Amino acid sequence: MRKLGRNDVCHCGSGLKYKKCCLNKDEANKVTPITSSHAPSLSDVINQHLQWPNELHQQIANHFLQNTSGLYEEEHIARFIRIWNAYAHECLPIAQKLGTFPAALEYLLCQNFDYAGTQSAIAKKYGISAATLSGRAEQIFSFIEDHVYMLTESARGEQSSSIHSGSRVAMEQEMARIHALLEKQNFETMDEANAFLQQMMNKQPAKPQKLSKEEQASELVYSAWEESNPKRRIKLAQDALLLHPESGDAYNILAECASTPKEAAYFYKQGLQVEENRLGKAFFEENKGYFWGYLPTRPYMRAKLGFAQSCEMMGNMPEAIRHYQEMLELNPNDNQGVRELLLTAYLETEEWNSAKLLINQYNEDGTAAFNYSRALVEYSLNGKSAHLTSLIKTAVSHNPFVPPYLQGKKQLPRSIPSVIGFGDEREAVVYVSMNRHLWLAKPELLKLLSK
Repeated sequence: MRKLGRNDVCHCGSGLKYKKCCLNKDEANKVTPITSSHAPSLSDVINQHLQWPNELHQQIANHFLQNTSGLYEEEHIARFIRIWNAYAHECLPIAQKLGTFPAALEYLLCQNFDYAGTQSAIAKKYGISAATLSGRAEQIFSFIEDHVYMLTESARGEQSSSIHSGSRVAMEQEMARIHALLEKQNFETMDEANAFLQQMMNKQPAKPQKLSKEEQASELVYSAWEESNPKRRIKLAQDALLLHPESGDAYNILAECASTPKEAAYFYKQGLQVEENRLGKAFFEENKGYFWGYLPTRPYMRAKLGFAQSCEMMGNMPEAIRHYQEMLELNPNDNQGVRELLLTAYLETEEWNSAKLLINQYNEDGTAAFNYSRALVEYSLNGKSAHLTSLIKTAVSHNPFVPPYLQGKKQLPRSIPSVIGFGDEREAVVYVSMNRHLWLAKPELLKLLSK
């Protein structure tokens, strides 16, 4: 037995070095931990120290460890095991293939800690498609953004930069650069492409090459996304269009800076048209169901979402619904949260059967928007029933903060939260702000919440 060293693995089982984890807390509490000749292995952390929602999630963690052990630093693997554990508890993900989530975790680990590893290579390693990997990585990345403290173990020790400085835009920009680099090559096999990327990552940085006008425009667009000053954002977008008039995201930025829904709809429609021309009709037929996961589709999807929301704001609900429906056909994984917008639109137009079909399509969605909407739809279709009572109980159990706001017992705050949690009061505020009028139109149903 000996005193635990600063560089030893922490005694709490996190997998982090002691100095980056519990050292400050132990010193404050005047605790001196001791250790045996060996610290808990990551396998012990997974199988003995961590609690899992079910056996499948534990198997996924072990599969991830088996495929990454020895390839990356143990501390980095441990962090993503912790992230997976938290993600599994909150989201209860379901995987048809054991390798799906381990592949996504390994890809994000490589992105966060600058290891060489491409989507295609990692997908091939786990026997899944690159599109599947991309979709799952996007889901976990969104979770990390909302729980970034997990990368630093509750902010103890060193401050960690989130994936690519915590910026989804920066991550997408880097992915776009890699995609543009590959587009210039003429590979016959995927192995050749992976070998090329590996070589590029291992090489010393070369002198910057002159960018094409399209590439210059793309850099201006990414700068505009991160620019907080509206006038400068508009100028960057206009400069991008002068270099490359077919830049859909430049139109998207101009739409975001518009002063009226009508003006925004105009720019979003311009973005839609240039992106539809760029992608081509055959592309839509071949890639339907996998949009957003493939990077070049994102300007189109952003324009389509913005145009649909602008139509809704102008009172053109049928047009908004049509675009929302098409987006979910193109991307059933729904990385942009379209299903909630479509569900609300169905409720606004009293399309109860369409709302029920959408709810069944995303039956695993446990947000307040879906839980409380299930009750609205059931009551509108079938009136009071035992099933309605069950749905109300489920909704209130998930988020008990909603009823007081719906019933007017508690006043909504003046400003809407920019970030919401799962089942917290901020989620309730956002839900009620958008849907209270639907409940006020059904006083009998609103009264049932009290019971």
